[in-house]
Amino acid sequence: MNSRKLISAIIAAAVAIALVVLLVKIVSGAFSLLSGAVNAVLGIVVVVALVIIVVWMFAYARRH
Repeated sequence: MNSRKLISAIIAAAVAIALVVLLVKIVSGAFSLLSGAVNAVLGIVVVVALVIIVVWMFAYARRH
């Protein structure tokens, strides 16, 4: 194997490894973004539920 083929093989391996690392980072970033979005939606749902409970408590107290 001459040096030109060896250098080409090393460059091809480095590019393949870089692509795999990039793919893993993109996938983990997407999961992180999705997790953040789910947490934001759950937070909003909890706040809305608490507001509804407080309004219901005041309405119930006014009736009795």
